[in-house]
Formats: sequence, C-alpha cells, structure tokens
Amino acid sequence: MTSLLFIGFHVFLYFLGRGVFLTVCKLLKFEYKLDKKYIGNTKFEYFYPLIALFFIGNLTVAINFFIGTNNIILFVTVVLILFMNFLKTNLSLDKSSILYFGAIPFILSISSYGINLAQDAGLYHLNTQGWIREERIHFGLYNLHSRYGYSSLFDYISSNFWLEQNYLLLHFINLTFIVLFFIFLYSNLFLSTNTFLNNLSILVLIFGVLDNFGLSGGRNGFIDIEAVTKYDTPFAILYFLSGSLIINNLITKTFSTYDLLTIAYLLLFSLQLRIFAITLLPLFFLYLFKFVRKEDFKYAIKILITPIFFTFIWLLKNILISSCLFFPVKQTCLSFLPWSDVRSVALEAQELNIFHIYYSFDQNINSWLQNWLSKEINYSTFLNYFISLGVLFVFNLIIFKKSSKKINKNTQILIILSIIIPYIFWILSAPGIRFGLGLFLLSICLLSINYHNSTERFKVYVKFKSLTSFFIFLISIFLVIRLDTYSIFLNNFNLTNEISPTSIAYVDNNLGWGVVPQSGLSSCWVNIECIPVSKKIKKVDGFYNYFVNLD
Repeated sequence: MTSLLFIGFHVFLYFLGRGVFLTVCKLLKFEYKLDKKYIGNTKFEYFYPLIALFFIGNLTVAINFFIGTNNIILFVTVVLILFMNFLKTNLSLDKSSILYFGAIPFILSISSYGINLAQDAGLYHLNTQGWIREERIHFGLYNLHSRYGYSSLFDYISSNFWLEQNYLLLHFINLTFIVLFFIFLYSNLFLSTNTFLNNLSILVLIFGVLDNFGLSGGRNGFIDIEAVTKYDTPFAILYFLSGSLIINNLITKTFSTYDLLTIAYLLLFSLQLRIFAITLLPLFFLYLFKFVRKEDFKYAIKILITPIFFTFIWLLKNILISSCLFFPVKQTCLSFLPWSDVRSVALEAQELNIFHIYYSFDQNINSWLQNWLSKEINYSTFLNYFISLGVLFVFNLIIFKKSSKKINKNTQILIILSIIIPYIFWILSAPGIRFGLGLFLLSICLLSINYHNSTERFKVYVKFKSLTSFFIFLISIFLVIRLDTYSIFLNNFNLTNEISPTSIAYVDNNLGWGVVPQSGLSSCWVNIECIPVSKKIKKVDGFYNYFVNLD
C-alpha cells in the first residue's frame, strides 16, 4: 500500500507542477511550447514535481509572513491550480514514462519500510515546521533554538505534508528528488546524443554501484536515502543538477533565455535549501557573463527579475528569524535589530565547525588532515571516493577515445577552478561528508569534460551496450536502498507504513518563556513552546511578536 501511495503522491506533484506551469503561461500569455522543451536532455515535464515543491515552499513562505499555514488558503490554491490541467488535457506518454511514473517510484518506495525519524527531527525540524503551521513568522525565533535559524525551504515544504502523527509524506518528498535524479541520468544515457552528459551519467551510475563496495562496507559520497526530515540528498541532487547543466551549456555554448532561467531557478532552489549553494555562484556568473556577451546586461536582468525577487523575499525571511542574511554567518547579521544575538550565531557556527573538524589557517594542514581522517566515516568515505574516481578514470580511458574537438582552454580552467573553490569553502566551514555529497557528484564532471564529442574505442553490438547500461542503471537504483529493507517490504507490502514521533513530558521553563523537556534531554519533538534547555527568554508581544535571549 505504501508503494501505491508514493506513486499517487508523485503523480499528484506532477499535475500540481504542470498546473503551476500552465497558470504562469496563461498569466504571461505564453504559448505552451515550453511543454515540449528539455532541461539538458531530460523532458521539461519530468521537472513538474520539482516545480510543485518549489511553488509550495515559496507560497508557504509568503503566507507565513501573515498567518500560520495550517489553514484552507494553501489547500484552495492547490485545488485551483490542479484544475488548470484541464487547459491542456493531452499527455504524451512513452517508454520512459513507464520508468518515471511506475518503476522508479515503486522501487524507491520500498525504502519507506525501513525508514524512521532522524535525531534532528525531534531536536528542531518538526518544531520548525510546527511554528510555520501554527503561527505567523515570529521575529528572532532562533533565540528559542539556534537551529531554527537555518529555516530551510525543505521545512516550509514539509510543513504542508503532515498526516496527523504520521510523517510518511515527508519521506516521499525526499524520494521525489531521487526519482528526478535517476530519470535525469536515464535520459542522458538512453535518449541523448550529448556525449558529455551521456558520459557523465554512466560514470555517476557506476559511482552509485561502487558506493556499495569498499572499506567499512562501502560509501563513497553517492546519494543515500536518509532518515525523515533530513535533506542532504535533495540538496545534493539540486546542486549536481545545477552545476552539471551549467557546465554542459558552457561546453556546448548554449546561452538561451530558457536555459538561463532554468539554471537560475535550480540554483535558487538549492540556495533555499542550504547556504552552501553559494559556492555555485562562480560557475553561474561565468555562464551569465557569456550569456550577456551574446545578449546584453539589461536583458539578462529583465529575465532574472523574478528569481531575484524570490531571493529578496527569502533573505528578508532569514533576517526576521535570525537577524542574518545567511545563518550562521555572523558577518551577514544585522546587530542593531532588537532580536539580534550575534554571540549565539557565532557559537552556533563554531559548534558546527568543530563538530565537523574544519580547517583554520592557523593549523598545520597535515595535522588537520590526520585529525579529520581520524573520524571513521571521513576516513572510509575519503578512501572509497578516490578509489571510485580511479575506477571511473580507468573506465573512461579504456572505453572512450578523448575528443579531438577541444573546449576553450580558458573555459576549461575556469570550470575546474569553479569546482575547486567549493572544496575550499567546504573544508573551511563544515567538511561533513553529508554536506559534500553534491560536490562529490559534480566533481565527476571533471572526468567527463575531455570526453565530449568522444567516440568509443570498441565497436559493441548496440543491444548489448544498451542492456549493459540499463542493468547498471537498475542496479544503481536497487542498491541505493538498504538491502535489509527488501525483506521488511516482502513481509509488510500490504501495509501502510507509519512514521510517528516520540511522546515526551514537559515542565515550565523557570527562567522565562516556554517549557523544557522533563527528561533534561534537548529533543523537544512536537511542541512549539518547548525550548531545549532552560534559559532567559523574553517574548515581546506586538503586531509581530519577537523573542529576545537575555542570557
């Protein structure tokens, strides 16, 4: 039953995204030609669920400026947009549609039988979503819990998919990104003549298979299916899609309005999930520079005005919640705001840095590396990652001839630098493996750059080649799910899985506003009045309430 529920959820998001697209076309009096367009080599329509999630998230942000979002407004809006699908009822289905609507969602849905809530769900994610549902935006909300300062778009999206005490649909949101990831790779591999994306996709799929072998049982930096409320994999997928599409367009010299807008929205979505997406800006500005050379600067600003507006609204939301443009970067905080507490922002950043063993310039780099590698997950992933890259390099060397048609040397150098720079930021901030997944995937582009317009060294029977590639594709999907989950699925496939929170008791915060967990542990689970530890919190009432930390 859970598998059927996810397929239905995926279809719902598809038609919602389609309705959003048709609504925009109707309002702006566009033709429906974009409906037959491609993003890279992937049908535009396969991005409809992503459009739906982006729309739901940003609409939730807008509504939350005025009221809590657990009301009929969003529901009515969604229903009206779904009806827009009747403007254009003809749907084009082909063989890849069977994979997109059926096979891939079905396989991935099996993960639901072995999934549970993440530790961070009880720590802050569920309460972040609770605040969004129950209250209009409260200024200085991060004073209650420093993690509220992150307020990712993923929490705004997730806040709309609570089923009473069952958070199964929050897991489905993660799976929606993974469906897109695999159909993107499939389209590049089987439905494309673009040799760069074709080569990149087969390398990524092999990388995914290799993720299951190696030191400590594997794990080389490929995506994984996470506990509920974590969104490292959705971010990694958006990061990879944004970066690889920019690199592809730079190589193929594709600088159209459609491509620029597509990349801008993917990049914005990435940024709204995690601040690390800023590291893609050098690549984006390189692409924008080349676009402007073809068109002009005023035209570029004109077509980017809407994503710029969304970015402004997002930054305003960040300031109201945390006093910072980008939390927890204290240099971006506005200390004059009454709810600002730059000291606690700095402490949060420091705690994040130290936990993930960051590098600072006063350290000896060899000592830092030894310290970083002393963490088991870092050591095993680091080793498995470079072994996997070595295998991919040898695979390319054996199977393909390098292209005789070279890309511009300056462009190639700038692309390489644009991938090296994010590694520097990652190491200097929070070099946790889960934060680097998108970067690890994007780095595979560097192995594919010299194989655009390449040819195979050996003439292989076309059907054999297709069957082998499809086998690798399927194995990569099957292995992204924990193997023990399949046995749970076989024993419970007729049941609907439930993912429920822990129930705990609370006592009053004797130092100020709110309550704290009676157990003394920091996880509040689902109670928006709960703060993790007793501290001096003052709530200032007004048209917009705000919280002040008096500690």
